[in-house]
Amino acid sequence: MKKAICLILLLLMLIPAVASCAENGGGEQKPDGTAPVETAGESKTASIETQPEDDNILDYVKDIADGVDFNGMTFTFIGRDNETGGNFPKEEKETGDIESDAIYFRQRDIEQLFGIDMEYVKTENGEIAGDQVINEVTAGGDSYDLVHGSTQTTGQMLLNSSVIKPVDDLKYVNLDNEWWVQSLRDDYSISFRLYFLTGPIVTDNYRDANCVLFNKNVTSMFSISDDELYQCVRDGKWTLDRMFEIASAVPENVSGTGVWRYCEPSGYNFILTSGLKITKFDEEGSPYVESDLPIEISNLADKLCPIFSDPTQTAFFNYKVDESLEKKFGVEKMLDIFIDDKALFKFGYTETAMELRKYDVPFGILPMPKGTDSQKDYCSYARMGHDSAVYIPRSVRNIDFCDAITEAMGALSEKYVKDAYYEKLLKSQSVFDLESRDMIDIIFRTKVYDLIALYSGADFNQMGSFLQALDDAFNLDNSELASKYKSNSKLVNIYAKQLVKAVNKID
Repeated sequence: MKKAICLILLLLMLIPAVASCAENGGGEQKPDGTAPVETAGESKTASIETQPEDDNILDYVKDIADGVDFNGMTFTFIGRDNETGGNFPKEEKETGDIESDAIYFRQRDIEQLFGIDMEYVKTENGEIAGDQVINEVTAGGDSYDLVHGSTQTTGQMLLNSSVIKPVDDLKYVNLDNEWWVQSLRDDYSISFRLYFLTGPIVTDNYRDANCVLFNKNVTSMFSISDDELYQCVRDGKWTLDRMFEIASAVPENVSGTGVWRYCEPSGYNFILTSGLKITKFDEEGSPYVESDLPIEISNLADKLCPIFSDPTQTAFFNYKVDESLEKKFGVEKMLDIFIDDKALFKFGYTETAMELRKYDVPFGILPMPKGTDSQKDYCSYARMGHDSAVYIPRSVRNIDFCDAITEAMGALSEKYVKDAYYEKLLKSQSVFDLESRDMIDIIFRTKVYDLIALYSGADFNQMGSFLQALDDAFNLDNSELASKYKSNSKLVNIYAKQLVKAVNKID
């Protein structure tokens, strides 16, 4: 009965919206009948009327709700809540803020369709959230239904403490649905079981993808064709060699006062964007790294290190060479170099594009280049330490409740959160041209992950000796890469075995 009342109330809420549209002529619409996508400079507002018409998703969630009886129950979602972790609404009402309203609409629909309440437990960071869940589960409590946090902090903590459930055999969560990142099953499974769910259900999903940004003032300065860059990507010919060839139009910055070809490359990312993997899996699905440096990684370092360690070509904070460079080339200065038209290509993330839109510098977005011509497709690596997911605590007693609401959150995130973050904030408000929108689609279509962050034993700020050795080999000096890789791989594989052991306790 309560569910029926909720549905009636939902219909009554929609009547004024329909009347308003009729009174005002409905506004302009795209050919498919959906509301127009906001463009740069438009008001940062959103309402249910401006959301994409996607009856299939809403019908799908209604079907789930019609088959269950959770009336009066409370779904508790715990996770970090800060400027870049907006998985909770700022206020539990419509405010006119695109980001907050999208998450609020998701909450509103779930509460009305299922007849439940959603409760948020907000923590300052993922480590605090992880600690709270671990303490709760080990004490026999079941206060939390879903956890959010980065895979490297929260995810690693929960896995090593054996306190989360696998998600691949759930009744309602369907990993084949478009709102779950498909590549996660191959990249993040442990012993053939998956413990992570990501996609539009977490807003970080739209911030963490590797990309290349190019400064349009610089391309104009050196007669580099923006259209050629975009077409090169479309033709599948955007490779490291092609990038080097195009960048050679910019003279070497011998004085250090001119323009650099490249800015802030992150070494080990190029392993993954070149179609290679750091993590391998044995016949039992257990992760490990090769004991000896793979020849493909060695060859890639040989190719990139001479360029990215060359101060006449690349702006990068070389802390090992001269600590005084921190003031001149500290990480915080890399954005300034690009903004000041002092670099052609900047290696960053989709979050960087969102940040750059605040400044008066025209730029374009490209996927990371392929390692070779033979690489089948582009690979856009999810930024280590910044990719995040949701996790289901092992202590959940009503698994059907948790399962169904999590699937509903994923589906409604495809309807509301993707529209807000991907279509509006990223593709419309964070770019300068239509071509970059196409590039963003390619970037997210080719998104990949690597499990190394979960068992490398690395503190993210220090990166750990294994990952630091890889990064240094691409940015500083690769002469000792083979020996450093071999010595560190032993410890990394010990961490990997410990992770597998902890995961096996869950089952």
